[in-house]
Amino acid sequence: MKPRSIDSIQHTEQKKPAGMPDVSSFTPADFRLTIAEQVRLDNMALAEALGEAGLSLYPESEDVLAIVALLAEVRQDWASAIDHLSTLVAVQKELSPPTTWHHWIRSLRCNCEPREALQVAEKALRLYPEDKTLITEYQDLKLWSGGSCLMEGTSNHQH
Repeated sequence: MKPRSIDSIQHTEQKKPAGMPDVSSFTPADFRLTIAEQVRLDNMALAEALGEAGLSLYPESEDVLAIVALLAEVRQDWASAIDHLSTLVAVQKELSPPTTWHHWIRSLRCNCEPREALQVAEKALRLYPEDKTLITEYQDLKLWSGGSCLMEGTSNHQH
């Protein structure tokens, strides 16, 4: 067997995982679009790897935070979804759209944190007092307040 040259070894070491695009020049929007495409193709492992790469390069990017929060929701990793969504709201400040608040509240509910979800719903309603989904979430959560977390049969929403 012939020994490998230094060039051959360096070339092998620089190979990336199968199917992994070169992300060194990706913008946050590139990450969002590429991750969405991988999810569409049901390539969740690559989508997750891209999400991790995107977060390492752009930890406060709205595009990256939003898509990795959605990935966390898909895999029902509520703690991660909550973390990414709370960071996203902190980055967006008062510009966070109602949909971001909806996802954050739903993730808190699914993680059996109704009191925190109620506090988030109250903040969201101060920004969007006419949003029907936020009003419904708030009303549902008010019914839960003071009680234990009963995820089954307490809401009309899917988890």
